[in-house]
Amino acid sequence: MSRFARSLFAVLLLLAAWQSRADTVMLGDEPSYPLSRSFSYLEDAGGMLQLEDVLRPDTQAKFKPLAPLGPGPNFGLTRSAFWLKVSLDVPAGVPRDWLLEVAYPPLDHINLFSPDQAFGFQQQVGGDNEPFAARELPHRNHVFPVRVYPGTSSTIYLRVQSEGTVSAPVRLWQPRALWAHDQQTYATLALYFGLLGGLLLYNLLLWVSVRDRAYLVYVAFVASMGVGQAALSGLGAQFLWPEWTWWTGVSVPVGLSAAAILGLQFARSFLSSAARMPKLDKVLLAQMAGWGIALLAALSVLHVAAWMVTVLAVVSVATMAAIGYISIRREYAGARWFFTAWAMLLLGVGLLSLHDTGVLPSNALTSNALLIGSALEMVLLSFALGDRINVARRFKEQAQARIAAEHAMVEVLSESQERLKQVLEEREVILENSLVGIAFLTPQGRFKWANKAMLDIFGADRNSIISMEPFYESREQYLRVGHEVAAAVARGDVYERELPVRRIDGTRIWIQLSGKAASRSDLALGTVWGIMDITERKQLEEQLRSTMSEREAILNNAVMGIVLSVNRRHEWVNEKFAQMLGYPRQILIGQSSMYIHPDEESWLRFGVEARAALIATNGYTHERRLRRRNGELFWVEMGGSCVRPHDPDSGVIWTFLDITEKKKSADEVREALEQQKALNELRTRFVAMTSHEFRTPLAAILSAEEVLRHYGDRLPQSERLATLDDIASGVQRMSRMMDRILLLGQADARMLDFVPGSVDLPGLCRKLVEEARAQHPDTRCEVSARWAAGVGQGQFDEKLLRHIFGNLLSNAVKYSPAGGKVLLTVRPEGREMVFEVADQGIGIPAEEVQHLFESFHRASNVGAIQGTGLGLAIVKNAVEVHHGRIEVHSELGRGTRFIVRLPLQPEPVAAA
Repeated sequence: MSRFARSLFAVLLLLAAWQSRADTVMLGDEPSYPLSRSFSYLEDAGGMLQLEDVLRPDTQAKFKPLAPLGPGPNFGLTRSAFWLKVSLDVPAGVPRDWLLEVAYPPLDHINLFSPDQAFGFQQQVGGDNEPFAARELPHRNHVFPVRVYPGTSSTIYLRVQSEGTVSAPVRLWQPRALWAHDQQTYATLALYFGLLGGLLLYNLLLWVSVRDRAYLVYVAFVASMGVGQAALSGLGAQFLWPEWTWWTGVSVPVGLSAAAILGLQFARSFLSSAARMPKLDKVLLAQMAGWGIALLAALSVLHVAAWMVTVLAVVSVATMAAIGYISIRREYAGARWFFTAWAMLLLGVGLLSLHDTGVLPSNALTSNALLIGSALEMVLLSFALGDRINVARRFKEQAQARIAAEHAMVEVLSESQERLKQVLEEREVILENSLVGIAFLTPQGRFKWANKAMLDIFGADRNSIISMEPFYESREQYLRVGHEVAAAVARGDVYERELPVRRIDGTRIWIQLSGKAASRSDLALGTVWGIMDITERKQLEEQLRSTMSEREAILNNAVMGIVLSVNRRHEWVNEKFAQMLGYPRQILIGQSSMYIHPDEESWLRFGVEARAALIATNGYTHERRLRRRNGELFWVEMGGSCVRPHDPDSGVIWTFLDITEKKKSADEVREALEQQKALNELRTRFVAMTSHEFRTPLAAILSAEEVLRHYGDRLPQSERLATLDDIASGVQRMSRMMDRILLLGQADARMLDFVPGSVDLPGLCRKLVEEARAQHPDTRCEVSARWAAGVGQGQFDEKLLRHIFGNLLSNAVKYSPAGGKVLLTVRPEGREMVFEVADQGIGIPAEEVQHLFESFHRASNVGAIQGTGLGLAIVKNAVEVHHGRIEVHSELGRGTRFIVRLPLQPEPVAAA
């Protein structure tokens, strides 16, 4: 399948999941449940619908689910009212009293309609247009008590409307959980406002000290930001102005507008924009005017003010960040802190604007983005003010240091002239007596100067050499080297080469030649050369190369793999080792040895063991599994010894002998013995089972036969029929047992027929429960079945399902002699259908669970309860034919749960 096809398929699955998702939330023991993603919504553009209108079937059909990837119940800036609906599934045992929290304080109007058994629905009213004292619960967010009725399904309706952003992040809380969560939230908000108060007081004291107007403007900016954040977080309405409902509604845009005006004025004062950047200063003044209009609009036309605040916030903070960047380029004092501060606020404003316009979902980050960004921005701006003082102090110190340095330089220059003369004389002596030949040539290759070592290397004197040409083996060699030297010098590179030359007396020697331009800026000055006689080294290298070739040939033709390893990296490997692993030798050399081990963990463990043995005994021998290039694992007998005794860091020589066939033969013998042992155990269990299970019905049949033979003519008709029924029951019991043995044989031979078809799962569950009750008429168990919503037809083999769940239900009843509940439940999970059979019986010993699905195995605690030990083996095989899985969870005396997971789409089964 192509990448585009896979992507299209994934999108279709997502859309299908969205269209089919339920808007029901099942309550349980969790401390809280998010309701936002489970809402379906209805837009009331005129805001005139009442609950009676919404409950009409034609209106109910207009409810739409929230988009799966959008912002959730965040509808942005709109005057429409929105009705939100969610259903609650309340099982028995769930607490009755809950708290519903709408975690967006600036909402103007909230109406909650919760179920009431007496009146149908109970209405509760909230929103920041209501006095704080009128709220159902005193909380900074909008919190309403909700009562649910266990064992029922309830529907909650929520109507929200606001002049600003319409966002409804809703969560259902258990009361104690909400109060515990509030401790953390209020602690965070206290930290934030404590930070604002500290910054305000600190910078107010700085203004008193330095009388810089920028500090005073900054203090006013922090105070305005605090008012806006107190309104946005709901703390203002709770603690500062609980009775001022009008101010509660306008405090957010008024506080933010005032903070923006003061922030822009702070930027103008801090950067001295009127003098340094007059054009940008006009832009800042224009934006201050726009914010002033937004502040006035907030006092009268709130909806217009909300749009202005949203748009101006992004524009103003982006402008401030741009001005900060320009200030960094111009190296203004504190510019880096200034830019970083407004960039943080820009990020916060951007996230909040995307939240307010409905682009981003409402969560802890997006709804508090301005809170986080403003805290970082104000801290960084405080650092910027401090940095401006530090920069001024640093400029003063640098100026003083520069004056002192100039005085010291004059003294140093006079001293350096004498020292330079002395150094030149010393270097002349050093160069003349150097062991390395040194020469100074003109651009044409003529000698300007040569030291004594240079003349000794070629056996010449100063008057007999003019250029290097007489020492080359041929003119072609001289011209070729000269061309290479000219190219290197032109590039400004150092020229280095080893080449053979001849002395004045004709003796052939090897030299290492190295040279460069005397000055890269003026090539006319010539070149400087260093020459070393390396004849002896070349001879030794040739001898070593010859010896290494001989040893390489010997080692490469060895019958075992050989490796030289240093620090667990292959420095050399022979051909046999490369063939053993299936790699070319060139790839193996220089590689870490990890790749030849099955995994990194075994490689690390082997390194620890081998190193300890090599240090202790200087040797290590072991049989291990290694990995070939194709991923195949094979066995080797490997031995190692250190290059230097007891020092693995000096290098280790390893030998490898392939013993795979030897190990395979040993494993085959061991496997045959294990199979024989298992076969003997199976035969023993089979004999024990058949001797018990067949003896009982045969004894009953024989007894009935004797009664009929000797007393048949004297027995009443009812007793004669009862005796015949006993004979028929014994025959049927043996027949069922033989059917199970034959069915298990088919399963073991992989001959079970798998014919999937459409199965009515609820109907099958009812039949299985009825059959289990009929099979055990005297049981004290309460046998029942339950299936989740959405369980209907499925593609399964009905015959095999009957084997699976008939056996599991029969066992659950049989091994619950004291009675209790036996429950069959069915539910979908992802791409699987999950069946669960649970009882309250005798349970299974933990150490015997792993043998539970073996043929003829019965738990040690079954006592006199009859059974063959075949049922669960048949169950397991039938589950595997469906490509499913089965799990067991049991506790002695408490009961057992069998969980069967079958794929919704059956996979084809290959013919045996």
